[in-house]
Amino acid sequence: MVGHSPSILVVDGLSETTAVLKAVFEPRGHAVNRVRQSQLPNSTLSAPRVVVWHASESDFTSLAARFQGIPRIFIGRADDPAPDAETRRFAQPFEYRELLGTIESLLAKADAA
Repeated sequence: MVGHSPSILVVDGLSETTAVLKAVFEPRGHAVNRVRQSQLPNSTLSAPRVVVWHASESDFTSLAARFQGIPRIFIGRADDPAPDAETRRFAQPFEYRELLGTIESLLAKADAA
């Protein structure tokens, strides 16, 4: 269960992804938490700044609905549906360098807003 609102919330996926994100972003002051989809609370006190979600195409609608208004990164094997301004998509396998750059961009955009 998420105890406090992280800057970056990782849902499902590999623990290595979370380890890489923690190594890069926590020294910069961004908390990184990882949860299973089944552990997500029905509501959170405050929303994360970026969500990284490893999921199947069937979970994509849940991602969009659950984190409306929050920048999201969807990682999975799926056809690209209609583009969504809040969602970036990565097919597996993906490059961590590209993922890190996208997260940095989304955090910077959130800081500027």
